[in-house]
Amino acid sequence: MKFYIETYGCTSNLGNSQDLARALQEMGHIPSTLQEADAVIVNTCAVTEKTERKVVRRLSLLQGERLIVAGCLPVAMPESISGLSCRGQLGLLNRSSAARISDLFYESFIPPRDELLQGSSRDALPPGPFPCGDLCAVVNVAEGCNGSCSYCIVAKARGRLKSRGLEDVVAEVEKLAALGAAEVQISAQDTAAYGSDIGTNLGQLLERLVRTPGDFRLRVGMMNPNSALLIKDQLLRAYQSPKIYRFLHIPVQSGSEEILRSMGRRYSAANFLKLVSAFRSAHAKITIITDVIVGFPGETDGDFIETLDLVERLQPDKVNITRFSARPGTPAARLYDMPDRIKKDRSREMTRLWLEIAAERNQRYVGEIITARITEGGRGGTMKARAENYLGIVVEGRPKLGSIVLVAVKNSNPFYVSGRVVTGEIAKSHS
Repeated sequence: MKFYIETYGCTSNLGNSQDLARALQEMGHIPSTLQEADAVIVNTCAVTEKTERKVVRRLSLLQGERLIVAGCLPVAMPESISGLSCRGQLGLLNRSSAARISDLFYESFIPPRDELLQGSSRDALPPGPFPCGDLCAVVNVAEGCNGSCSYCIVAKARGRLKSRGLEDVVAEVEKLAALGAAEVQISAQDTAAYGSDIGTNLGQLLERLVRTPGDFRLRVGMMNPNSALLIKDQLLRAYQSPKIYRFLHIPVQSGSEEILRSMGRRYSAANFLKLVSAFRSAHAKITIITDVIVGFPGETDGDFIETLDLVERLQPDKVNITRFSARPGTPAARLYDMPDRIKKDRSREMTRLWLEIAAERNQRYVGEIITARITEGGRGGTMKARAENYLGIVVEGRPKLGSIVLVAVKNSNPFYVSGRVVTGEIAKSHS
């Protein structure tokens, strides 16, 4: 069977798709293009109304006997896809899903439909073991979440926290390292909660993983502040290893204590800033990414200004901004939803602020020579690389994938920096 996987949503979803793809290939099935596939598997996301609409539109184009709908939508919001024509619906994807998909397509293969090619997701899973990029892989260390955020539908889709065994995770990372992965992304709905249900924690896992043989680095995925605060010292100790990118994705969601309480978040804005400060004290150039929800029910102008002030103090490298959208069945869905125009205005203002901050932060690298690893192919005769703090670098020319190079940074923007590989006497003097 030829199969094609299209993935929407978070890194965990991408990791689920990666696990499924590997299991299907081990069974003898073949990854292919959308045009040639016998089975078209769409791994869906339901985190916001905007994402839901996008996914449902895509499914309506793909519907038919080749289509398998999987992921969060069939579990959390089955009514949104109740009228779709498809061969089957699955919940969250994993390795065991491969047998179920094989059974669905056992009797016959359905010929492809060329007209479906328009609008194909850029997140389609390419052949090979590393769907995040040429040498980047994902390892999901847990499923589910023990949080009680009033706006979130993820717990309904994925259930309560269920961590994988430590040695199971280690074995998978060892396998990916042996396959040549240069970057392994550790992912979960809340990576900092890992192990709290099985008597261990993320710090212990990382300290074990950095002893894994292989020339690779770990990128730790999103951590909720309340979970990270509980293991702060162990995390800081683990982050001393050169095998861990100096990268922290930690969502604040709001700078207002009142809104944080209404959201069901279990930390204060002050404690969030102290946590980030501890990481910055240990690693001055650490990359900080945070998430913000604007227009949450009850958010006043004053509450929003507090969030702007927090972002100004935080000086993040990136802010993921979401306009609040009510998710069916969540407590926040029962609250008064403010007009979209207010949400849009606040989103624009927050975007303007973080882009200004990010542009200034990346500008400081111009003129520097940075050590980086080539991890992906780029566009127009370039390659993509990552510095030790996960700074994205676009490199001129075609240096070897996986190689470690010195890059002279010539230009920057809010999203990445760019430059050329330096060699010869310049490289020797820098080393």
